[in-house]
Amino acid sequence: MKKLFAVGLSLVLLLGILSACGGSDEASKSDSGAVKLSLWHPEGDTSDTYKEIIKEFNKEHTGKIEAEITFIPRGNKYAYEDKISAAATSDTLPDLVAMDGPNVANYADAGIIQPIDGLVENQEDFVESIITQGTYDGKLYTVGATESTVALFYNVKMLQDAGITPPTTREEAWTWDQFYEAAKKLTDKKKGVYGVNWTLDYGEWIIYFTGPAVWSNGGSFIAEDGSKADGFVNGPKAVEALEYLQKFTEEGLVNLQPTPTEFEDGKAAMMLMGSWEWRKLQDYPDTEWGITYYPKSNDGEQVSPSGDWNWGISTDTKNKEEAATLLNYIMNKDNVKKLATADNKPAARMSSFEEMTEWNEAPLNILKDQVLNTAHPRPATTSYPVLSTKYGQAVQNIFLGSDVQEELDKVAKEVDEDIKRKK
Repeated sequence: MKKLFAVGLSLVLLLGILSACGGSDEASKSDSGAVKLSLWHPEGDTSDTYKEIIKEFNKEHTGKIEAEITFIPRGNKYAYEDKISAAATSDTLPDLVAMDGPNVANYADAGIIQPIDGLVENQEDFVESIITQGTYDGKLYTVGATESTVALFYNVKMLQDAGITPPTTREEAWTWDQFYEAAKKLTDKKKGVYGVNWTLDYGEWIIYFTGPAVWSNGGSFIAEDGSKADGFVNGPKAVEALEYLQKFTEEGLVNLQPTPTEFEDGKAAMMLMGSWEWRKLQDYPDTEWGITYYPKSNDGEQVSPSGDWNWGISTDTKNKEEAATLLNYIMNKDNVKKLATADNKPAARMSSFEEMTEWNEAPLNILKDQVLNTAHPRPATTSYPVLSTKYGQAVQNIFLGSDVQEELDKVAKEVDEDIKRKK
């Protein structure tokens, strides 16, 4: 009953109306007598690599285990999550479920995934943030092949012309005040050049890229035990952090209606963007760019966001042992390296990361340093879908000039109401 109730609420809060969709195969045997396993993953850059990995797995386990992976088009921001939720209500989940990091707590509490403590091989080899992300209520539920972060990309020539030298070490990372002053100096309204670009949307990006500003300022989004948001997401430290960010948009240092390639086209001197952006920038050879650290608090506290897609074993599987075998195969050192390379992201296994030597050199070493030393996962709460959505809307309004305290008070109220409903 808990699974149906919790998931039903998530459906309403995420999008409301779901299209009918089929479920996964129940536990069955292939013609050769092998145990059949199913996996779901969003369609994306790693699809071909996953196909190769599953093909090799089936070859190595012929007659014993046969896996089939299905890629779900995302269509809209929550289409994949909606399919997971619909399958959960009808007990037709696949054996292995891929999910975005912040959904772990919600899925674990709703009974969609089950603990995997003691099942993950070489667990100590994973970066700390990926284990933290996959842990709920003291139990490990998921692991992932890749990590991510947000850093400050910059136009080399623009900074040189302005006499600005970006930091090259973590110890020298700019404070928010230093970053703000650089953005002011680099903004040229006559030429239509903004000091910094940051993407504005109602999706997951908002809480992901602004989270470190709140955390490094001593704030948080929700109580440590997940019991309430009031006094946290709308607490004085969070409000102070968002008021600081609001200055960038109020003073015209950030474009509220940026083009998709504003930074690449030389219309923004800097860009706060995800670690995956470095690959896209290679398609713009005329733009010389570099990467420096996510700004730290004015008191010197350094935090960077983290979290990525990961795998859990569903509660509907009738073959947990075989599912664990498949999970460990996907997560072995070589396959993690393949997936990280295909996705242009940091590897979540240290042994895999060590073999990806390009991440030891500038500018990618900045991203690696953050993943290993300043990573902070998003809040672990069963009401995360509400928190992320409502916070994203609030920050949009804040950047447009709304009162910070009033907007965050609304978020706290919505989240606490959701927590109360689930109780």
